[in-house]
Amino acid sequence: LTTLEWLDLSFNNITAISGLETLTNLTNLSLFSNRLTEVKGLDTLTKLQCLSLGNNLISDFQSVMYLRPFKMLQAANFVGNPLCQETEYRPYVLAFLKHLKYLDYRLVDEQAVQSAREQYQDELQDMQETEAHDEAAEQAAAVRAARSAQLAAANAGNAELLLRELLWEGDGDLAKLRSHPVMAACTSELASALNELMDECVTSSLQMHQLKAEEKRLFTSALDEAKAEGAAEAQAEIAKYNALKKRHLLEGPEGEPLPSSVVQRLNKANSALFETLMELEMSQVERYAESISAFEGCYEELSKRLQEASTTFYNKVRELENAFTLKLESSAAGLTGEEEESRHTDPEERLSEEVKNLLADRETLGNLLTAAHDTRVGMLDAREDGTRAAELKALNEVLGGARADEYNRNRNRVVEVWNLVHVIHKNELEQVVLAREGGEAY
Repeated sequence: LTTLEWLDLSFNNITAISGLETLTNLTNLSLFSNRLTEVKGLDTLTKLQCLSLGNNLISDFQSVMYLRPFKMLQAANFVGNPLCQETEYRPYVLAFLKHLKYLDYRLVDEQAVQSAREQYQDELQDMQETEAHDEAAEQAAAVRAARSAQLAAANAGNAELLLRELLWEGDGDLAKLRSHPVMAACTSELASALNELMDECVTSSLQMHQLKAEEKRLFTSALDEAKAEGAAEAQAEIAKYNALKKRHLLEGPEGEPLPSSVVQRLNKANSALFETLMELEMSQVERYAESISAFEGCYEELSKRLQEASTTFYNKVRELENAFTLKLESSAAGLTGEEEESRHTDPEERLSEEVKNLLADRETLGNLLTAAHDTRVGMLDAREDGTRAAELKALNEVLGGARADEYNRNRNRVVEVWNLVHVIHKNELEQVVLAREGGEAY
């Protein structure tokens, strides 16, 4: 029913709309003459073009407003509902259901629409601003989702998570110093360098992903072409056998048994066809194996290049992290709580007692810096391992899939040839012999 486009539920005493969620292709829906008091339960029916709600118990304008998001709705019918008795009914519907062309069986007049919108211009303006904001948010979310999917496909998703992890996670008590001018400056410098490095990594990964996709496309295209050629060769051999069978079956007077010599020749030709088709299949197997091997070599090389680029990227990130930690350690060595107090004379800018105590305790500060560094290095190692594992998994799936597809194709083809020759052709010949002899099969 998910492909259903028209649905008539008229005269069913329905009191609430439900159970239509999966009918996402519905364009025309009639709920005429039921006992509905409100309109809801249609959220997934975004393709709805015509909706009949006549002769129900709908009395609230909120049911009209519910239909506003349905951008494809062009015809609506509310005739026979208490709602229609309201003096503002028609102007309200025309003002807020902006895509309607027919209302209550009547063509919508553009002048009436303009007048209705002027009547509700304040409410419409507020609503349009909200809708524009929501639409922009939805588009932004869609762009982010598409970007995430693209990065995941290119195995570059881990790179974009590094900035947040390296700068804002795993610092422990050191996080209390984020507002400190020195740490803020170092963090900003690291963020800038990381962003530049990650942009390069993501761009490179996406380019490599495109190359891999193109390599796979070329391989699939070449394989499909080879399959088509192999199928054409096999069909030509089968056609030869069918022509031979037709010619031999015409021998001898109709109604008389086939000569045993003819039957023997056809059986021999059928056996020869089996040998020929199997030879063609073996030739195809060898051809496909060569193609798969060539594809594997090219695809593995691209994957190797991607893994090498990933290793280079993570090594550069480690260098940035090491430099970041050294700069923090060097800067922290010269700071004390008293010095910080003198640097911030404005009460609103002064650091908290907790931060000043942390700066004053150099040993604790040094331990925190070391622990934070170790945590970030651990995060880097985990991300690199995850990236490598994901790439190897994707590589094995592609290459293993190609081998598995060919294995299944070959098995199916062998069974197909066997059934054609030893079942279909054999049965056909026996039926002909039986018919010509008027008795048991030859």
